[in-house]
Amino acid sequence: MERIPLDAAPEPEEKGDVEPPRFLRSFFDRFPRKDFRVPGPPLRRLGLALLALILGVLLWRGVEKSLRSVELGTLGVCVSRFTGTLETLDPGTHFRPPALYQVHPVRISDQLLPEREGQFQITTREGVLARVAVQARWAVDGRRLVSKWSALPKRVGPELVAPVLFAAFRTAAPRYEVARLVAEKREELASVAAAAARARLAESGILLKEVLIGDIELPPEFEEGRLAMVNEVQSTERLDVTLKRKAKEVEETRLVAEAQKAKQVEEAEALAAQRVIAARAEAEAMKHVLALKEKQIQQKKLEAEAERQSIIERARATADASRVQAQADADRRRQMADAEAYAIRITSLAEFEGLEREAKLVSAHPLLIPKTFADRLSDRVQVILTPSIGGESFTDEVFKRVAAGQPALADPPPSPPTVQARRNSTTPRSH
Repeated sequence: MERIPLDAAPEPEEKGDVEPPRFLRSFFDRFPRKDFRVPGPPLRRLGLALLALILGVLLWRGVEKSLRSVELGTLGVCVSRFTGTLETLDPGTHFRPPALYQVHPVRISDQLLPEREGQFQITTREGVLARVAVQARWAVDGRRLVSKWSALPKRVGPELVAPVLFAAFRTAAPRYEVARLVAEKREELASVAAAAARARLAESGILLKEVLIGDIELPPEFEEGRLAMVNEVQSTERLDVTLKRKAKEVEETRLVAEAQKAKQVEEAEALAAQRVIAARAEAEAMKHVLALKEKQIQQKKLEAEAERQSIIERARATADASRVQAQADADRRRQMADAEAYAIRITSLAEFEGLEREAKLVSAHPLLIPKTFADRLSDRVQVILTPSIGGESFTDEVFKRVAAGQPALADPPPSPPTVQARRNSTTPRSH
């Protein structure tokens, strides 16, 4: 390789060379110069082309990442990384570099509450705990999205819509009876709960559009009772149908009877006409037998008069016999009454004589009354009977005996004035 002297005159610059900037030349002048050969123009062009291609690819990738797409049915919430300001992006493509902005897509089209979050337990007026399946259609209000976006949870349906609906149903359910709720008040409960939930969700920027109640699951014991009541209702309806059928049968029977009655009337009229003709013929015949009938009537009157006279005679005889019998019965009862009065008078006289004897005996022996009283007392009671002595005489007698060294009361003699009744406590006496 041929060396090029450094002090030689510089060759004229080729077309296309670019003089480096002044600060680069002063930077390179600090280093020692070496003998080297600068690549030719084709290699420089190739390097510049590769560099331009790399720069173009990088630029394209950066532009592609900066183009943010917002799908239909959603709105993009664009948040500035530096200022924190919010703006909404309509569906389409927008240039928002990721280094400067954050774009969060928010669905504003109608959404349905998931089936798992739509299962609520409510309590009715009777205290029955029922499970209801609620279907709700809701959407995010795009006009208030910027002002309410920071307060919205990440999962709006399960975390916001479902709890608000549950609270509304729990508040409205106790107004209804479970039987009417299952039969006819389902839509009313849904509308009342939807109105309450719609007002609360509107504060958070959520539009509640429709609420429907699906199945209502009751406790097993109440479900059995409800099925029994349904069976009773069905039985009542079947009975109503049977009664209507019976009513139609009765109406049919009535019509048949009326037809039969009309037929019988016609037959009766024909028979009556026949009887009229027969009666006219019989009247003609009766003219000939009328005299005979009058004679028979006179004979029957005479026979009746004779029978009446005989009955009167028999009644008089019966009355006389009854009067005689009554007189005999009265005499017999009077005799029996006299006998009973005599017996009562004799018995009373005997009792009076016995009482008189007892009174004399008691007057003669006054201590019989206390003795009888003592005999009727209990077996463990000891009664001492003493004669009636005046207070001063009794006291003087006691003082005399004590002064003489004798006991105050002397042993009772076996004579009748003093009687001492003792009984064995172990041997009872029956009176």
